[in-house]
Amino acid sequence: MSTAREPIPFDWQGHRGARGLLPENTIPSFLRALSYPAVTTLELDVVISADDRVIVSHDPYMEPEICRTPAGDEITETISLRTLTAREIAAYDCGQRSHPRFPEQRNRPATKPTLAAVFAAVDRYCVQHRRASPRFNIELKYQPEWEPAFVPDRETFVKLVLEDVAAWGRPELVNLQCFDPPTLAEIHRRAPDITLAYLDESPGGVARKMDVLGFVPPIYSPWHTKLNPEIVREARGHGMRVVPWTVNEVARMRELRSLGVDGIITDYPDRIAKALI
Repeated sequence: MSTAREPIPFDWQGHRGARGLLPENTIPSFLRALSYPAVTTLELDVVISADDRVIVSHDPYMEPEICRTPAGDEITETISLRTLTAREIAAYDCGQRSHPRFPEQRNRPATKPTLAAVFAAVDRYCVQHRRASPRFNIELKYQPEWEPAFVPDRETFVKLVLEDVAAWGRPELVNLQCFDPPTLAEIHRRAPDITLAYLDESPGGVARKMDVLGFVPPIYSPWHTKLNPEIVREARGHGMRVVPWTVNEVARMRELRSLGVDGIITDYPDRIAKALI
């Protein structure tokens, strides 16, 4: 019997679902990403509501650029999601405004869902379409200066996310990521078997960053613009897979694949097919 390990497939991730095509971090966007067979992972962001529900949202506040009030008005003040319940958050529409940076995005009614609702919707879709379940790459949107107005403390944040993952029952399909190393350390302390990704906005110096973190997570996820062969080799030398974000140009996708990265996070899953030509 062969003991050779199965090669890990290239990991194409739909950023915030399919942000270039449908409103970000919404159930329609995630399901649209899954309509592309090459997509193996859904990337999303989470924050915490006033009633301690895990909410899928890139920012811990209602973004004036993409959201409207329940009455349909412009948002003219900072509205922290930490001050709203999940039910109150769901009353805001975050899908019908045209996004100035994504002209291909189709507007449609959409709200900020709970993480539990996303898990359930994806499970239903995969059963109905006989599709393999994707992985979930979940970013905890934590910054120390956001406490307590926008986010709870790290321990509470991590606890709530891990509870939702455990309730879903498929932790092997989840990896958690964060730009805040102490948050990664807290996840590792509470759930050492959960796959982690080290998000890095200033790629390089991997050895020093891992020394500060105190352990080496399986995935290194840098901003693609400064990624080069040396950084890829350094991360690989630490046994880490390299999955850069957020890559939207086909030429750059091809270039990164030639560097030997293990996956790519993109707003445009419809462009993956061209990158493979």
